[in-house]
Amino acid sequence: MRLSINFITLTIFCLLLLILIACSKDGKKKSGSSENKSNNAFVPDSSSELTKYDLSNPSPENIKLVPALKEISGLTITPEGKLFAQQDESGIIYQIDKSNGNIIKTFSLGDPPVKADFEDIDYTDGKFFMLTNNGTLYKFTEGADKEAVEYEIFKTELKSSNDAEGLSFDSDTKSLLIALKGISGEDYKNAKAVYSFSLDKNELNPEPRFTLQLSEIKKVFNPSGIRRHPVSGSFFIIAANGNEIIEISKDGKLLNKHELSAEVHKQPEGIAFDNENNLYISNEGKGGNGYIVIYPYKR
Repeated sequence: MRLSINFITLTIFCLLLLILIACSKDGKKKSGSSENKSNNAFVPDSSSELTKYDLSNPSPENIKLVPALKEISGLTITPEGKLFAQQDESGIIYQIDKSNGNIIKTFSLGDPPVKADFEDIDYTDGKFFMLTNNGTLYKFTEGADKEAVEYEIFKTELKSSNDAEGLSFDSDTKSLLIALKGISGEDYKNAKAVYSFSLDKNELNPEPRFTLQLSEIKKVFNPSGIRRHPVSGSFFIIAANGNEIIEISKDGKLLNKHELSAEVHKQPEGIAFDNENNLYISNEGKGGNGYIVIYPYKR
């Protein structure tokens, strides 16, 4: 009888010991997993200009826009400080009063205005460029209020399936960079491509200028805007689908990334910098008025 009790006691002791060992290993595994996660956390590059903006501010300055710009897409600021924007459906350009969001003037591409899926706008050397989702570029000069201006069209090899969304002038290469939201090509299934359109040759380079590896950013990152930073020459790229902003170097290296608050940015579409390097991000209204969020540059 005593032998039986001792055997039962020994068995229970062994079972408890095994449970303790298993718990200890599981605890180490979880601790190690947490430690690895911490070690793999993204560390911004020391040269990053994105760190100069308080993107975590829950209530940044913003400009509420008029109903006509409910679906604002791209925006650009000229060297004189004038703010221009466009919306998706037609070739109408709006000059916006930065102090109150009112429209100072509008002018259009032709009369009636060109109908197309316009996605972004930028300005250089006295000329505006507007981009459609199939990669077509429109070149024109500023018009007077209600004026219909003439324009040039440049076709590219891009298609609607590429869904070209972002446009930025790059002074280093005298080219327009085009960021794709859609298909980037057979060789870039796990990346998003940025192509380059030469303003000297008026043609698209068939090879991407940059490829953004989604594994380095996040699983869902569909660019909606791109702009060259005036200080560093790096590029800021935003994504409405993914609510993220990233910064890449001139050679495409990921320098920094930051999630955009969904409460502050309902649908971020366009990006621009003013003469003081302040960051402007346009947002569609999604049921309300469109608006522009402003992040001051911290020197």
